[in-house]
Amino acid sequence: MENQLDEKTVDKQLANPRWMTLTIAIICALYALFTVLGVFYLFQLSTKGLSDVATQAMLTAKIVMSASFVLFAIFSLLLFNNYSKLRKNIVVPKMLYFALSVFMLLSAANSLATSNISGVFLPLIILLFAIKIIMDLGKVK
Repeated sequence: MENQLDEKTVDKQLANPRWMTLTIAIICALYALFTVLGVFYLFQLSTKGLSDVATQAMLTAKIVMSASFVLFAIFSLLLFNNYSKLRKNIVVPKMLYFALSVFMLLSAANSLATSNISGVFLPLIILLFAIKIIMDLGKVK
């Protein structure tokens, strides 16, 4: 009887990190999908007739977007894995959420550096979700 109470308590404590992890995983998967579409579009563009500076900028954009796609895909897979563990009431380590927080800070900084103010909001929202999950996982006993 005492074990059931502990399981119910843990289930209640993991409810918030569970749905937040699923939300972030879906957002990261969509982000990866849209990024790969952008990468395919960039590779379709011709650099014929462009200056050397424009060609270099195009190459840099291809590299950054490809790396971004890979990282978003990895994070979405790991977050879906964490979600499945949280559904089974298995407490997950916080390291993935710390890494996601760092990546989101770098993503927001990249958006600011490229003067894309609208690209700052989604990474900051994901960052807030990750911080909330870290705090909630710290409360689970």
